[in-house]
Amino acid sequence: MDKLANHAPPHQPAPPGEGFSVAVHFFQLLADYTERKGLAMPALLARAGLPASATQGDANGRVPFDVFRTLCDAAAELLGDPSLGLHLGASIRPGHLGSHGYALMNCTDALDLARQSARYSALTIDACRNVIEQRGDEFVRTIHSNLPGNAPLGRICEDLQHAIAVTFGRWITNREDATPLWASFRYPPPEDSAEYEALFRCPLRFGEDTQAIAFDARIASLALPHADPQVRRMMEELCAKLMQQLASAFEPAWLEPARRATLDAFKSGGPEPSRIAAAIGVTPDDFKALLAQHNLSFRAFVDDLRQAMALSYIRDTRLSLVDIAFLLGFSEQSAFQRAFKRWTGETPGQWRRGAPLPNHSMEGA
Repeated sequence: MDKLANHAPPHQPAPPGEGFSVAVHFFQLLADYTERKGLAMPALLARAGLPASATQGDANGRVPFDVFRTLCDAAAELLGDPSLGLHLGASIRPGHLGSHGYALMNCTDALDLARQSARYSALTIDACRNVIEQRGDEFVRTIHSNLPGNAPLGRICEDLQHAIAVTFGRWITNREDATPLWASFRYPPPEDSAEYEALFRCPLRFGEDTQAIAFDARIASLALPHADPQVRRMMEELCAKLMQQLASAFEPAWLEPARRATLDAFKSGGPEPSRIAAAIGVTPDDFKALLAQHNLSFRAFVDDLRQAMALSYIRDTRLSLVDIAFLLGFSEQSAFQRAFKRWTGETPGQWRRGAPLPNHSMEGA
């Protein structure tokens, strides 16, 4: 392990996470763990200087990320547990991830699992996002902070993300021996790395520029034992709806007009950034900046909208697949077919018929 001489205290002052949130069912992970350790939530709230109402959640079932992070820090202090993030992640259950967790449970293979995790992770916590990519023989999951300036989430929350990936992955594949190739962390190494070595069982890289975890790329086609195509399909549609609701709850005034202009543009040759910008009354550069504030590129903005509309249109059997491809602005039906399979792991016809999902490999990912 590198840089072992560079020790840091367990907790550093964290940057503000105002505006970000975690799902109530994910917050319950902390409540369940601390109660098992004899630490009741009222005592934890009092130690953190927070009112009882801080954990009740809003109308969308969300708790502020800053509240979650503050309570994690307080719990680590009261329990004398600098590795709290690892222990929380190791105790994760599907219910703590809500509908997203049940969608992951019913993925067909590891590639499907990775894609689902990346697309819907905001349903659990929106202060960060994960990106999946293949780098040679490695399958790498990188955690990117959504906090201002790409500021770290804090050691506990960063440990939690990696621990969930490993623990949930081992459980869902039914392979307790599944081991990453390596794991990297943005903060300096802890004084005692034994807990990390016990959980990850792989080389650890501290003080890195990015937080990432790598697996052998060959796991991409590993079939998952709990897959149920019908449940997977239902959970996919539910997650897509919840993502729309989450976005609507916090979205700025310009976003809905931008969506409407994009939908209109689908019917006349496809959307262009300049055309959408003009429709909402800003310059193309300003539109790009607005999207960047929400960690979106124009391509991702269009792709997410297409996926949401595709899942809506596909249920209407009066629409042919050619009709749907046209409504989504695809020049060819084959392009729609490829995009739909990338989104869901199925072709549009399989989704509509409810056919079993096929196994697939990393090729074309």
